[in-house]
Amino acid sequence: MNTARWLTDEEQSLWRMLLAANRKVDRAIEESLNADDLTTPEFSVLVSLSEHPEQKMRLRELCASLNWDRSRTSHQITRMERRGLVEKQRCEGDGRGVLVALTREGERRLQQAAPAHVGTVRSVVFEKMSEEEADALRAFSKKVLGPDLQDLHIPGA
Repeated sequence: MNTARWLTDEEQSLWRMLLAANRKVDRAIEESLNADDLTTPEFSVLVSLSEHPEQKMRLRELCASLNWDRSRTSHQITRMERRGLVEKQRCEGDGRGVLVALTREGERRLQQAAPAHVGTVRSVVFEKMSEEEADALRAFSKKVLGPDLQDLHIPGA
Protein backbone atom coordinates (compact mmCIF):
# COMPACT_ATOMS: atom_id res chain seq x y z
CA MET A 1 0.00 0.00 0.00
CA ASN A 2 1.30 3.43 -1.00
CA THR A 3 0.82 6.08 1.66
CA ALA A 4 0.89 9.72 0.69
CA ARG A 5 3.61 11.93 2.07
CA TRP A 6 1.40 14.95 2.78
CA LEU A 7 2.68 18.48 2.45
CA THR A 8 3.54 20.30 5.63
CA ASP A 9 1.60 23.47 6.39
CA GLU A 10 4.54 25.54 5.14
CA GLU A 11 4.81 23.49 1.92
CA GLN A 12 1.06 23.71 1.36
CA SER A 13 1.18 27.48 1.83
CA LEU A 14 4.08 27.86 -0.62
CA TRP A 15 2.41 25.56 -3.15
CA ARG A 16 -0.81 27.57 -3.05
CA MET A 17 1.12 30.83 -3.39
CA LEU A 18 2.95 29.45 -6.45
CA LEU A 19 -0.37 28.46 -8.05
CA ALA A 20 -1.95 31.84 -7.27
CA ALA A 21 1.07 33.75 -8.58
CA ASN A 22 1.07 31.70 -11.77
CA ARG A 23 -2.65 32.38 -12.29
CA LYS A 24 -2.10 36.12 -11.73
CA VAL A 25 0.71 36.25 -14.29
CA ASP A 26 -1.32 34.18 -16.78
CA ARG A 27 -4.36 36.46 -16.37
CA ALA A 28 -2.33 39.64 -16.83
CA ILE A 29 -0.67 38.28 -19.97
CA GLU A 30 -3.96 37.01 -21.40
CA GLU A 31 -5.62 40.40 -20.82
CA SER A 32 -2.72 42.21 -22.49
CA LEU A 33 -2.80 39.92 -25.52
CA ASN A 34 -6.60 39.99 -25.77
CA ALA A 35 -6.37 43.76 -26.17
CA ASP A 36 -4.48 43.01 -29.41
CA ASP A 37 -6.96 40.28 -30.38
CA LEU A 38 -4.52 37.41 -29.69
CA THR A 39 -4.59 34.54 -27.22
CA THR A 40 -1.63 33.33 -25.21
CA PRO A 41 -1.34 30.12 -27.28
CA GLU A 42 -1.44 32.14 -30.52
CA PHE A 43 1.27 34.47 -29.22
CA SER A 44 3.41 31.48 -28.20
CA VAL A 45 3.18 29.99 -31.70
CA LEU A 46 3.94 33.33 -33.37
CA VAL A 47 6.99 33.89 -31.16
CA SER A 48 8.35 30.39 -31.85
CA LEU A 49 7.95 30.84 -35.60
CA SER A 50 9.39 34.36 -35.60
CA GLU A 51 12.56 33.20 -33.85
CA HIS A 52 13.20 30.38 -36.31
CA PRO A 53 15.16 30.81 -39.55
CA GLU A 54 12.82 31.52 -42.46
CA GLN A 55 10.00 31.94 -39.91
CA LYS A 56 8.79 28.38 -40.41
CA MET A 57 9.12 25.10 -38.53
CA ARG A 58 8.14 21.49 -38.94
CA LEU A 59 5.03 20.75 -36.94
CA ARG A 60 6.82 18.20 -34.75
CA GLU A 61 9.56 20.74 -33.99
CA LEU A 62 6.93 23.33 -33.06
CA CYS A 63 5.29 20.77 -30.74
CA ALA A 64 8.62 20.23 -28.97
CA SER A 65 9.44 23.93 -28.66
CA LEU A 66 6.01 24.67 -27.13
CA ASN A 67 5.96 21.48 -25.03
CA TRP A 68 2.52 20.66 -26.48
CA ASP A 69 1.24 17.37 -27.84
CA ARG A 70 0.64 16.97 -31.57
CA SER A 71 -3.15 17.10 -31.29
CA ARG A 72 -3.17 20.38 -29.39
CA THR A 73 -0.64 21.93 -31.74
CA SER A 74 -2.51 20.77 -34.85
CA HIS A 75 -5.81 22.19 -33.61
CA GLN A 76 -4.14 25.48 -32.66
CA ILE A 77 -2.46 25.78 -36.05
CA THR A 78 -5.75 25.06 -37.84
CA ARG A 79 -7.49 27.86 -35.89
CA MET A 80 -4.62 30.25 -36.56
CA GLU A 81 -4.55 29.38 -40.25
CA ARG A 82 -8.25 30.32 -40.48
CA ARG A 83 -7.35 33.70 -38.96
CA GLY A 84 -4.52 34.22 -41.46
CA LEU A 85 -1.76 34.17 -38.83
CA VAL A 86 0.06 31.08 -40.12
CA GLU A 87 -0.04 28.78 -43.10
CA LYS A 88 0.65 25.08 -43.49
CA GLN A 89 3.05 23.97 -46.20
CA ARG A 90 4.24 20.58 -47.39
CA CYS A 91 7.77 19.55 -46.50
CA GLU A 92 9.90 19.01 -49.57
CA GLY A 93 11.14 15.44 -49.69
CA ASP A 94 8.75 14.28 -46.94
CA GLY A 95 5.17 13.79 -48.08
CA ARG A 96 3.94 13.34 -44.52
CA GLY A 97 5.79 16.29 -43.04
CA VAL A 98 4.07 19.60 -42.40
CA LEU A 99 5.74 22.99 -42.18
CA VAL A 100 4.06 25.81 -40.31
CA ALA A 101 4.98 29.26 -41.60
CA LEU A 102 4.38 32.71 -40.18
CA THR A 103 2.32 34.89 -42.51
CA ARG A 104 2.77 38.63 -43.00
CA GLU A 105 -0.42 39.14 -40.96
CA GLY A 106 0.93 36.91 -38.19
CA GLU A 107 4.18 38.85 -38.13
CA ARG A 108 2.30 42.17 -38.10
CA ARG A 109 0.10 41.04 -35.20
CA LEU A 110 3.11 39.77 -33.25
CA GLN A 111 4.93 43.08 -33.70
CA GLN A 112 1.80 44.93 -32.64
CA ALA A 113 1.28 42.86 -29.47
CA ALA A 114 4.90 42.40 -28.37
CA PRO A 115 5.52 45.81 -26.73
CA ALA A 116 2.47 45.54 -24.43
CA HIS A 117 3.27 41.89 -23.70
CA VAL A 118 6.84 42.73 -22.68
CA GLY A 119 5.58 45.63 -20.57
CA THR A 120 3.14 43.32 -18.78
CA VAL A 121 5.79 40.67 -18.11
CA ARG A 122 8.18 43.32 -16.86
CA SER A 123 5.65 44.99 -14.54
CA VAL A 124 4.04 41.82 -13.19
CA VAL A 125 7.21 39.74 -12.79
CA PHE A 126 10.61 41.36 -13.19
CA GLU A 127 10.00 44.68 -11.46
CA LYS A 128 9.01 42.71 -8.37
CA MET A 129 12.06 40.44 -8.40
CA SER A 130 15.62 41.04 -7.27
CA GLU A 131 18.57 39.63 -9.23
CA GLU A 132 19.14 37.09 -6.45
CA GLU A 133 15.50 36.00 -6.63
CA ALA A 134 15.77 35.69 -10.41
CA ASP A 135 18.87 33.51 -10.05
CA ALA A 136 17.09 31.28 -7.50
CA LEU A 137 14.00 31.00 -9.70
CA ARG A 138 16.16 30.17 -12.73
CA ALA A 139 17.98 27.42 -10.79
CA PHE A 140 14.69 26.03 -9.44
CA SER A 141 13.09 26.03 -12.91
CA LYS A 142 16.07 24.18 -14.39
CA LYS A 143 15.71 21.49 -11.71
CA VAL A 144 11.97 21.12 -12.31
CA LEU A 145 12.33 21.00 -16.11
CA GLY A 146 15.35 18.70 -16.06
CA PRO A 147 16.09 17.14 -19.45
CA ASP A 148 12.94 18.71 -20.94
CA LEU A 149 14.69 22.08 -20.84
CA GLN A 150 16.83 21.28 -23.90
CA ASP A 151 13.70 20.57 -26.01
CA LEU A 152 12.10 23.92 -25.19
CA HIS A 153 14.64 26.05 -27.12
CA ILE A 154 14.79 28.73 -24.44
CA PRO A 155 17.45 31.32 -25.30
CA GLY A 156 20.17 31.55 -22.65
CA ALA A 157 18.86 28.59 -20.63
